Amino acid sequence: MQRVRKMLLVALAVAGTAAAQQAQLSQPAAATDGKHVSAHTSYRVINLAPGLLATLPRINAGGQVAFSMQAEAGAVGYFYDGSSVQDIGTLGGETLANDLNDLGQVTGSSLTTGGVQHAFVWRAGAGMLDIGTPTGGGESSGTAINRHGVVTGSSYADFLPRAFRWSAASGSESLGALTAGLGSASFAGALNGAGLIAGSSATADGSRHAFAWTRSSGMVDIDTLNSYDALVVAVGANGEVAGNHIPSLDAIAYRPFLWTRAGGMRDLGTGGGSAAFVTAMTPGLHIAGLINFGDEVQRAMSWTRSGGMRNLGTLGGASSRADGVNAAGQIVGFAENTAGDWRAFVWTAGQGMLDLNRYLRRAPPGLVLDDALAINDSGAIVATSNAGLVLLRPDTGRACGHLLGPVVAPALVKAGVPLQAAVDFIDEDGVGTRSVSWSWGDGSGVQAGRVSGRGAAGSASASHSFAMPGVYRLTATVVDRKGRSTAVSHELVVTAVAGGMVAGSGTMTSPAGAFRQAPLYAGTARFSLVAPLAAPLAGTASASAAGMPARLHFDLPGLQFRSRDVRMLGRQGTQHVFEGSGSVKGAGGYRFRLSTSATLPGGGQGRFALKIWHADPASRREVVDYDNTRAPSGGGRVAKGIIVLE
Repeated sequence: MQRVRKMLLVALAVAGTAAAQQAQLSQPAAATDGKHVSAHTSYRVINLAPGLLATLPRINAGGQVAFSMQAEAGAVGYFYDGSSVQDIGTLGGETLANDLNDLGQVTGSSLTTGGVQHAFVWRAGAGMLDIGTPTGGGESSGTAINRHGVVTGSSYADFLPRAFRWSAASGSESLGALTAGLGSASFAGALNGAGLIAGSSATADGSRHAFAWTRSSGMVDIDTLNSYDALVVAVGANGEVAGNHIPSLDAIAYRPFLWTRAGGMRDLGTGGGSAAFVTAMTPGLHIAGLINFGDEVQRAMSWTRSGGMRNLGTLGGASSRADGVNAAGQIVGFAENTAGDWRAFVWTAGQGMLDLNRYLRRAPPGLVLDDALAINDSGAIVATSNAGLVLLRPDTGRACGHLLGPVVAPALVKAGVPLQAAVDFIDEDGVGTRSVSWSWGDGSGVQAGRVSGRGAAGSASASHSFAMPGVYRLTATVVDRKGRSTAVSHELVVTAVAGGMVAGSGTMTSPAGAFRQAPLYAGTARFSLVAPLAAPLAGTASASAAGMPARLHFDLPGLQFRSRDVRMLGRQGTQHVFEGSGSVKGAGGYRFRLSTSATLPGGGQGRFALKIWHADPASRREVVDYDNTRAPSGGGRVAKGIIVLE
């Protein structure tokens, strides 16, 4: 299974939790026609799902959204049809939604009842269709789907990955590879409406080159730069291919490229940085991405044929990243503000970079958008926030139902001490609230919340005491009088009354190269930790000397780690060092080592240096799944949250 996931995940962006009030505009929304956007465009907010992303969300021309969220039993796939969100189901286990077309068809992968990963196509009313593999055996995953319902992805038989094409008319077929024999792997990355498929394939000298495939020409090596490695991100309307490549072993840093039939593969440069990456491209060849400047500093970038590469700057802080672009020239992503907080932005050549938090219409109090991940040509944006995944719809006066803000609760609380939690919401369509319920994540059952309201605004609160230390996720669910429900959640750490523990919760900066399955990813990861500051008693590997449980949760898109035991090894200066075992997406056999330091009084940032690995089933060699300890700064810095010693 690890071999499948290694190459099929793409670089994603994730959200962290922020705690600040956003300014709101009250002026009417301006019209958007896909070409011109007023500087005063405002947005209505729609809650899509609570929790953390498992895949990058996709939005189509009609404003429908496909996405997956992390869950304890594995990722769950969802589809928003323009008015409500539905679970797209499963072939038996975890479901990852990877792409969406304008017909509302979704492709991705799902585990069968036998635990085998299969590609699927899903559509409302028709459900999920298992499209199998070209060989009839092995594993597969759908990567992209075009407007005709043609799917491309990668399949595995005898541990050898091969790009494939599937359509309802012809079924599934292998696209082959650029070389024959042992190691002849290929991976599909993208396709266009005309059916051109692009991806990467191993060559005879051990490099990995970009390829283009059509029915008439088959698989063709398009890597005229003779790269050491190439990863395809997008295909243009006329068959152009964009992605990222490493020129040679002497220059191990990714650089963006654009291939055309007329000009071959063109290196687009790095905009003055040490490396640069394509993250998205429109069919008309407007590229969005980022430039790396070293020491975890990056800047969002735009590239066009006429304007070349452009550094988009920040919102006053050090870093930014572009995640999506549309035909109107709008680019979305996240940027640090002057306080160092991450905020979702929209950028155009005429307006520059705007903090989307300033352009929300009647948003719930406390809502903060931290990353904008996708945008369609009508200007609708999918973003992450401290209330989960949300859709921002350009304001036309249309009501959006219940809008929930974040759960307001402490990040840390002691066992036995009552926790006070609250949530604010807006009743946009005037239907009214029927109930608000709270689930605490400790098996204590659902509790009804106290509800109060005035006009369209409402709030609910509840109190709860946790019996044992640990990491818990509490959820507030608001149900309106038509029976529609909307939920938000909050993860918190419960510590021991007697102390003797290190505890923390928040987000950290994960550097590029840390996550093996998505080496281009540089962004936010979320952590929660409660662990003893003493050696365990004999026979109690996961407990402190007082018998208290210990937990480590670590999440970013594509990686969901849960510890099974945590042991303190000792101290190295100001660092406390822990090790233990755990699971990724529910599968065991993983090990970890963590070095962490406390957040200092006065705002000094703590550190969270983490390595996760497993043994390869065949060779028994160590395979590193995640490692941020080799970053220039020596490990992930805590961006938001707190680590304390008690």
